[in-house]
Amino acid sequence: MRLFFLFLLNCFLFSAQVTFNDFVVKEANKYQGGTYVWKGSGCPIDIVHKDQTLLSKSAVGTHCSGFTFTIVFNTLKEHQLLDALELNQLKEFQSHWYGNSEIGAETQCVYALTKFKLGKNVPLEEAQPGDFVQFWRNNKTGHSVVFLAWEKDSKGKITGLKYRSSQKLTNGIGDRIEPVGSGEKDINPKRIYVGRVVK
Repeated sequence: MRLFFLFLLNCFLFSAQVTFNDFVVKEANKYQGGTYVWKGSGCPIDIVHKDQTLLSKSAVGTHCSGFTFTIVFNTLKEHQLLDALELNQLKEFQSHWYGNSEIGAETQCVYALTKFKLGKNVPLEEAQPGDFVQFWRNNKTGHSVVFLAWEKDSKGKITGLKYRSSQKLTNGIGDRIEPVGSGEKDINPKRIYVGRVVK
């Protein structure tokens, strides 16, 4: 009986430590490679809500917004957090996520999560694996990614960002580290936006 009680206690403690971010990382790791292409939906699978297709699977390859949207959609759907939304609302959510609206163009995924009360903005120093990030480089190119970790120098200053997304250098979906700094191709530290799903 004592062993059974300890077993139940361990199960409870383990389940209590699992966060939504853990589900995001698990979902993101289901996909790998598949080539990169900046056209179409960019999604690795069909995105279906209440038997209605929101986005069709990209015919060839994926892109960053399609990948991260697939991950957030699947994890939200798995936890019944999209049940109250209709297809037209999800289309608006997706439009903001992809940066297709003027008001959400800068922060994209963060704006979409906060507008629909599905998540919150997170300070950079509090970012955790499984958060969603929109960042911009000093050359004004941007990227939508799943956050994995910061790289820091000996003084604790952020020098790099490790993430999972879809990009040319990983031939589609994969992990990558980019420098954060003042170089032309570095990530601009003032234009990194972190969002987290809140159940």
